Amino acid sequence: MNKINTALSMCSVAFVVLLALSSVQETEQASVISHVPLVRLPRSTATQNTEICLNKTPCGWAVYQPYTRTVTTYMPNTCSCPQGKNCYRTEDDLSSSAYVYICKDKV
Repeated sequence: MNKINTALSMCSVAFVVLLALSSVQETEQASVISHVPLVRLPRSTATQNTEICLNKTPCGWAVYQPYTRTVTTYMPNTCSCPQGKNCYRTEDDLSSSAYVYICKDKV
């Protein structure tokens, strides 16, 4: 019985040591990760679009709240309207809760 108690004690000590070592390793990894600087790419919506929105390709979407239909965000597409046309609201996409804008002749 004495040998069993000794073996259990040694296993318990070994488990505690392994647990302590693993937490130290996690702490070291976390400290290394927290010192890595975050790099953010600039977000510019003022850049000129070079692609032209063709046919019925939306030039933008106005996302709204489903029940009040209050517009929360306007998202322009990566393409732009050709010369002589403007981006006008033409459709209501109920499944996306957004108004769809299409290039049409200037009014």
